[in-house]
Amino acid sequence: MARKTRLSLKDLEQETKKFLSPASEKEQAIIDAAVELLGERGIDGTTTSEIARRAKTTERTLFRYFPSKDELVKRVLFPLLLRIGMSRNWAEFSVLLKTAGMDLKGLYTAIEADRLSVVARNPGLARTVLVELVQNDSLREAVGALWRQHIWQPMTEGLAGMQADGTIRGEIDVEVLARAIHCLHIGYFLARYILAPGKGWDDASEIEKMAEILAFGSAPARAG
Repeated sequence: MARKTRLSLKDLEQETKKFLSPASEKEQAIIDAAVELLGERGIDGTTTSEIARRAKTTERTLFRYFPSKDELVKRVLFPLLLRIGMSRNWAEFSVLLKTAGMDLKGLYTAIEADRLSVVARNPGLARTVLVELVQNDSLREAVGALWRQHIWQPMTEGLAGMQADGTIRGEIDVEVLARAIHCLHIGYFLARYILAPGKGWDDASEIEKMAEILAFGSAPARAG
């Protein structure tokens, strides 16, 4: 993907809208082929000629819809980046954090279940997004700015609210806790889809157990 110094939420939303509503069946076929190949081989390992061949069209036709490989990559990766890198819906995410009676276990379970449902549809493509964020400095910086505004800030504020009402212990550093939540999410993705994809995972059970440990720790209950 070409280096880009600026990225806005509008960029992600516009590409997502186009991704969900292609202009023709031919464009849909090109997008579908790109989704498959980028998930299988990554960005550097995928060529426009291969995408056109799998879409049963010509490279010339592909370039009528997408002037460059970079434009096609953005169309495929930005929607997934919007869903798993940050949040599907900013207002929904903020409301969740402020829901009366929401505890840490419920918060983690809701967030993880939503993100994992998106990743499960195409784990290969999610892996490609993760690799691109690691390798592409400019994209990572741009996405990081959006993430800090729309995910990190409301999450830490929401956790601080839980701390204020006694749901979370007062001595806990909410920023460390927020990092732990993100680390659990990324760590589960790596184990589930990259390190041991054939293990026979029960996602709902795993999420429930991780949420339990996150909320209540792993030490045995104290007597008395």
